[in-house]
Amino acid sequence: MEDITVYTYPVNGIIFKEGEPGELMFILVEGAVELRKQVQGAEIVLKTIDQKNDFFGEMALIDGKPRSATAVAIKPTRLIPVDNEAFERLVLTNGKFAWKIIGILSDRIRETNKQLEALLNTSPKDRINFAIADFALKLNVKIHDGRYKVPVEDLKTWLNNRCGVSMDEIDNHLFRLMKSESIAYGASKEKGNTELIISTNFIHQYNRRH
Repeated sequence: MEDITVYTYPVNGIIFKEGEPGELMFILVEGAVELRKQVQGAEIVLKTIDQKNDFFGEMALIDGKPRSATAVAIKPTRLIPVDNEAFERLVLTNGKFAWKIIGILSDRIRETNKQLEALLNTSPKDRINFAIADFALKLNVKIHDGRYKVPVEDLKTWLNNRCGVSMDEIDNHLFRLMKSESIAYGASKEKGNTELIISTNFIHQYNRRH
């Protein structure tokens, strides 16, 4: 039996970058991968690949164009690379695989278009607010009254990476949200101002998962 090549990546390992030529697609063996794209100075997460045997990077093999997104491991990750020859063989000899490719491509294109349209039609202020809600829901840590708790510095890094705004702009925006009582610092004196509490009304207003 022919040996299967497996690539391994640590957390934050770059698998490929947007704009690079693509000669491989990848099948997930273990771990998780985010597909990220730069839009108007903001980096948005298009897709998270975290199901075993799911695949990504196939567009570069289909259209021969540079990578349309950056792929980053967000957990220790193992991948099987598939080159153009192996990909064509799978498509031509395995009808089930071919239909799966078509279905996944259709779903991904539709979802990406929705995300890009939402980003382009959203003001910087709302873009930050949506990202705050996304981060709070991603962590899903609540206090006794149902409000969400997030680490301040982790939130600011998340906003800086995804909204394309400076740390000064983020600090100013968070200050305005505190004045409106949408958010507040955590009450723990031992931890200082290292945590933010986000109101349930704010989360409900900017929750894109509805």
